[in-house]
Amino acid sequence: MIDREYIVAENKAYDNLVKKGYTPQGIDKDFKSVCVMKFEHPEFWEHPVKRGKREIFHFKNWQEADKNLN
Repeated sequence: MIDREYIVAENKAYDNLVKKGYTPQGIDKDFKSVCVMKFEHPEFWEHPVKRGKREIFHFKNWQEADKNLN
């Protein structure tokens, strides 16, 4: 069972990723990794063509993603 401290830490890491300009996408179908994207032009979030190139990252959880991404 996942404890409350872990959930709070995961939520904080998720929020930090958003503040850094990343777009957390969710988990894979087997619940083994999380996906985070970085768009070239995130200000055009409503226009997929204008967002430009993207980088995709996979990590064990949001905390690991927050720790490893600038």
